[in-house]
Amino acid sequence: MSPDNKQTELHKALDEAEQKLSQAQQHQRREAEFAQQANQRFDNNLTAFRKYYPNIAQFIETYQTREDFCLHVTTSGHGNFFPKDSSVPLYGDDPLEQTREQLKRYTEKANFGQADYLARKSWEAGDDRLHLQYMQRLSQVLHDVYQKDYKKIVALPEHYPTALIFGIGLGYHIPELLENHSFDYMFICEPDPELFFASLFCIEWDKVIEKIDDSDGCLFINIGLDYQAFFEDVFRLAGEIGAFSTSMSFCYQHYPSEKINQLIKTFFENYYQLHQGFGFYNDAITGLAHCVHNIEQGAQCFFAQPRKANELHDVPVFVVGNGPSLDESLDYLRDNQHKAIILAAGTAYQSLLKAGITPDFHVLVERPRITYDIQKTIEPEQGYHDTNLLTVDVMYPDVLGLYKWAGMALKGPESATAFLAMKSLLKYGRQVSELPACGPFVSNTAFSYACLLGFRDIYLFGVDNGYSLSGKTHSSLSIYNDDKHKSSFKVLDGAKIRFDGNLQHDVMATPLMAMSKASFERLIMQLGNHIKIYNVGEGAKLEGAMAVEEQSLVPLSVPLDKSALVEGIKSNYFDTLEFDDIEQSMGFDELASLCDYLIEIGQRPYATRDEAQAILKAQQRVVFAYKASKYRHLFHLIKGTLLYFHCPMVSLLYYFEDEAATLQEFQRCLDLWHQFLADIKDDFPVNWKAKCTWTKPQYQQYKEAK
Repeated sequence: MSPDNKQTELHKALDEAEQKLSQAQQHQRREAEFAQQANQRFDNNLTAFRKYYPNIAQFIETYQTREDFCLHVTTSGHGNFFPKDSSVPLYGDDPLEQTREQLKRYTEKANFGQADYLARKSWEAGDDRLHLQYMQRLSQVLHDVYQKDYKKIVALPEHYPTALIFGIGLGYHIPELLENHSFDYMFICEPDPELFFASLFCIEWDKVIEKIDDSDGCLFINIGLDYQAFFEDVFRLAGEIGAFSTSMSFCYQHYPSEKINQLIKTFFENYYQLHQGFGFYNDAITGLAHCVHNIEQGAQCFFAQPRKANELHDVPVFVVGNGPSLDESLDYLRDNQHKAIILAAGTAYQSLLKAGITPDFHVLVERPRITYDIQKTIEPEQGYHDTNLLTVDVMYPDVLGLYKWAGMALKGPESATAFLAMKSLLKYGRQVSELPACGPFVSNTAFSYACLLGFRDIYLFGVDNGYSLSGKTHSSLSIYNDDKHKSSFKVLDGAKIRFDGNLQHDVMATPLMAMSKASFERLIMQLGNHIKIYNVGEGAKLEGAMAVEEQSLVPLSVPLDKSALVEGIKSNYFDTLEFDDIEQSMGFDELASLCDYLIEIGQRPYATRDEAQAILKAQQRVVFAYKASKYRHLFHLIKGTLLYFHCPMVSLLYYFEDEAATLQEFQRCLDLWHQFLADIKDDFPVNWKAKCTWTKPQYQQYKEAK
């Protein structure tokens, strides 16, 4: 090599070394600068969480990082991170620019989670109840709107009702999203707590929290929850603040992950649960009326704290539903009926009697007049006069008189429940007990009773929460298969949800069955390990319950003095209540004032969809404020129908691009809502004690005979 070439190579090597040294020095400066800023961000964030989210602050202060926990500084000066067991960092060389590009894609063609209110089928005609009449009118308006050729919103508007953020990562997308968009409700979930902890050094959570707070929004942060727990948390929050909080959601997945994918999948598989079971005005006022009648006729009220030490801890209890799997358990039930307390849920009562099995309690829950008519239609030859009934406060009053004895608990969340709980607390210093997770089906009610009565060995028979893949829907002994009655009893249709089987075979469930299954699992999760739940036979798998084959059941060994136990339950847990000021406590003037104020709020001027939505939010907050007042029964009286109106109205506001046309259609719905409020203002003082009259033509004989 010539001297000139050697000189050139030397200069090149020196330049490269100088460049590497410069890069190393720049990187050191970036790291030092990042470390200083990151530590300050962490301190500021911790202070904000202590103020607004003390539980998260406690998590931060006690969190133990892994030994190799490290934030890597990129060439852009931002933090990067290798998640546990990953050889790939979350971001490239410029996390912020990468995040902005992702945001641009996700907001220009947004992914929306929307309850399908506009395209829903019309409500059943021929029902003269006030709520149902208005729902028919509202659904017609919405259907008319849906048929018009309006262009749907594709890009995320500046303001949108709700954001569902799946995955925090290091959080760069959150302040960036809030730079150009705002939300009334923001739900954020990060299943990996380490990533959230790392984000405390990378973004200014304190400013995110303050920005949302200043804009009158609500921020919910879920850290370390799996997909099931996250949905349960959203379900609980939606119940507390209203289902309108999730009726229109902008959905954002920040980074790919199996946990995040499962989180999203499970959430939207269960999305329908957030928008069902609202209750409504006529249900609420009818339940309130029935509760008053039941109290006045001396119904026995349930108190979960027994008068003396619980005698049921070591007593087995059979909770019996009427599902197809019941048939395989009949021999076991027959052989062991004297060794356990038996709660027969709904029509399972008749099936058990046909099989020679005598239930100790019949459990009923539905409030309409038709419940009484059905019980009379399918009344066994010996009648109900030797049978004990367990029911709820909203039960049709005449039903209680059919039985030897009747005890009732609070159903909740109900207007009747809120009213009686407050009245019993004020006069007697203790509340009648509310059954947790006692709907939507009577089997849920029976299970809830078994739990609160203190049983620790609970067997579920025929509680299938789904139809057999063979097409079988009920026990072969059920009235649904009885030649005399089956034409009058129609099974639920729409069984399109497939659940893992408890044993070998999967089942198909309707949305209500799916809600029942979820209700069982919520209560099982709350019970703790000291209570054993045996899910016997085929049917849907229940998380937290032990799956047991019928032929594997061990015969119970100890015969019981069942008569003494049953009488002990009745005397130990139930009592009568007396009130002499029920009508004065109803709050007729208060409801009138509430309705007038809601209408007044609704007459405020608006020129944009956001201003229209602000009116709805103002109405919602007024109504939900009653939840903690002495008139909390008025909250439950109006809440359900408010949700039935407001959820589709919120959806309508953010469904179509044409804002002017949207507001015209919205006004039609708002006018209907205000007409409804005016009608219930007049209806409540007149019908607060009116029993339900709703039945079906095939049961008219009992209505007329009565």
